[in-house]
Amino acid sequence: MTKGTELLMGNPKKAMIGMMVPVIVAMTFQSLNSVINSVWVTGLGPDALAAVGIVFPLFIIILSVGNGIGVGASQTVAMYIGMKDKKGADRAAAQALVMTILGGIAVAIILVAFLNPLLTFMGGDTIFDVCYAYAFPIVLFAPVMMLSALFSNLLRAEGAAKKSMAIQIFAATLNLIIDPFLIYKPFGLGFGLGISGAAYGTVIAMFASMLVGLYWFKKKDGTFLTLTLKKFEFDSVICKQIFKVGIPASLEMMIVSLVAIIMNNILLWAGGSDAVAVYANSWRIINILMIPLMSTGSAMIPVCAAAFGAKRFDRVRETYRFTLKLVLVIMLILSVITFFTAEYMVTIISYTEETIHLRGDMTRLMRVACFFLPFASWGFTASALFQSLTLGTYSLVCTLIRNLMQLPLCVYFFTVGGSLDYIWWGIAAGQITGSVVAGIWGEFVLRHFMKRADKYHPRKDSSS
Repeated sequence: MTKGTELLMGNPKKAMIGMMVPVIVAMTFQSLNSVINSVWVTGLGPDALAAVGIVFPLFIIILSVGNGIGVGASQTVAMYIGMKDKKGADRAAAQALVMTILGGIAVAIILVAFLNPLLTFMGGDTIFDVCYAYAFPIVLFAPVMMLSALFSNLLRAEGAAKKSMAIQIFAATLNLIIDPFLIYKPFGLGFGLGISGAAYGTVIAMFASMLVGLYWFKKKDGTFLTLTLKKFEFDSVICKQIFKVGIPASLEMMIVSLVAIIMNNILLWAGGSDAVAVYANSWRIINILMIPLMSTGSAMIPVCAAAFGAKRFDRVRETYRFTLKLVLVIMLILSVITFFTAEYMVTIISYTEETIHLRGDMTRLMRVACFFLPFASWGFTASALFQSLTLGTYSLVCTLIRNLMQLPLCVYFFTVGGSLDYIWWGIAAGQITGSVVAGIWGEFVLRHFMKRADKYHPRKDSSS
């Protein structure tokens, strides 16, 4: 046992705090990678800023495959740790590593082959060259990004959230330092690659963080898991367990990416490239505000899965209740602060003469987000519960409802009101409805699970 696994198997409240705080910090720095790109790219003008927003769904597709495998591996590894089966945990980690390598190569080949039509479909035809320059490095090095995400998930699976946090901090800091030298030539130094420099900055930062994660797994006594491919053989049982959570998790992120692509086209129809720039770049800040929600899943899945594996079903319920109350309070506080400081928040992505006219729409979108963020606490926490209990398809259905519902609402509201503000309220209506549905469903599932928990356990003869 390591300090991480002892934390994972200990008091649920202490485990959630011990896991959640490093994950929040890690995801904050991870999100900063996207915001940093927007900040530096803003100096290249509105077209470059819009290109970052248009290409962003491709970045999400890459991460969705990697993170899906990572989430599935996190749940499976933590469950085996709860069963006190280290060999099973090591086998699960090895299966996930091979899946990620093969999946990353496949994703890179497919996206590079279809990059031209994809960018056109995503609304990048009017600024195609700019979009292509930014997209190509990102899709080419998809395996690097996916492996970096996997190592972070495996570290969290064994309770080593602080090491996972260090990886993300290192990547974001490196990206912050090298981006201006890749994009521009400050003080006559650098490469001056323009928008493609921002993409290469992201790739280099992710590659460096991947190496740090690999170092920890290979260092003697560095981690609880022993990550090796010696004598590797595919294990159909473990693969099925990983896929049961991982495939729905991947599809969830792909749905978010698809919705973003459709939203880009709706916004191009409603307000041109300026509307896309407003939505895509304001959403980066909203994503930072949603970090407590997203970190809930990353922290709660291994904690609940370990309790599930140990047959401590009372701890599953206690973790869910505690997390829901905690994240709701956090989101209410953040929403109030954001409502009154939104204009200052968007200044960092609208500081040039070419983009300052976008600031008003960005501010209004941020303030509308304050109304649906507290509701999202319920939906995101319920989804994390589903995934921790291997009910990944339930989480997928909730994501479908929350994201797909907003599309027709946005179009309808815009046709009624005729301004971008009505589109922002369409987003809010869809997010609120989907989150409430997920939360209510989560309550029913939890009650049913507590009554029939043994039936769901993958190994009925394991020790309690």
